[in-house]
Amino acid sequence: MEWPQNLVDDLARRRAILVLGSGVSRHGLGADGVSKPPVWKAFLSEGLRKVSSASDCSHIEEAIKSGDFLHACEWLKRKFDENWVAYLRSKFVAPRYQPGRLHELIARLDARVVFSLNFDEIYENKSREINETSQFVKNYYDDDVAEFLRGEARYVVKLHGTLASPSNLIFTQEEYSRARAKFGWFYRAFDAALMTHTFIFVGCGYGDPDVNLLLENQAFEPVQGAVNPHYFLTSEGMPEDLTVSLRRNRNLKVLRYDKVDQDHSGLISAFEDLYGKVEEARTELAENGNW
Repeated sequence: MEWPQNLVDDLARRRAILVLGSGVSRHGLGADGVSKPPVWKAFLSEGLRKVSSASDCSHIEEAIKSGDFLHACEWLKRKFDENWVAYLRSKFVAPRYQPGRLHELIARLDARVVFSLNFDEIYENKSREINETSQFVKNYYDDDVAEFLRGEARYVVKLHGTLASPSNLIFTQEEYSRARAKFGWFYRAFDAALMTHTFIFVGCGYGDPDVNLLLENQAFEPVQGAVNPHYFLTSEGMPEDLTVSLRRNRNLKVLRYDKVDQDHSGLISAFEDLYGKVEEARTELAENGNW
């Protein structure tokens, strides 16, 4: 795949924000050497199997099939009741996931700000190992979360919270709505970041509610090319009509990579290439002083 030069330049100048979805976590591996963190649909489908015998869950099944993941999750949470947090931790914490090569490459890109949509801490652990002296982890509900806009450190911002604080997780329709009303300062900071940085979404599905809800905060010009795009990384196979719609309606330019296999090892190769290009650009910036 070809990486746009303006994206390479923005990464080199640390004017880009990477947004990491569950597809990035999938490159981690559990202590058993087999298990991987689940993506949205797999997580919900497995949860449905655990509660389906208790009562009628056909509406949850239909919501999952139609891609209405937020409502499906909300209804599943009610079914699990007091066992919900235990179920979350069994899927995202107990397997003791270790970072993979993709996590390392993203950390070595040394972006000043990384947004994580994931509950796990797989990326943070690898980034902390590489950037230990200058990294801070902020949650969307922290009073000082907006520090990432002007602070000098490196920041990992958890957009949905962490399982260390289950009461503050954002995982359902209700939780999204409550967070947007209660923590307006974070979403204003997010809006500011959209205007001042180039975003690149990695490991996010185009149907993920995360992408749509986050980008609804910003009204983009509908004319293609009127403003610089953000970028959405996906494997081959996205219909051209959808590609055009994402650009027009969300100002997201689609970048396609060859996934190679079911483990998306092609994404690792693509980031190996990106890392090399960014390092070259930074060397040139250091030589000419044009920061």
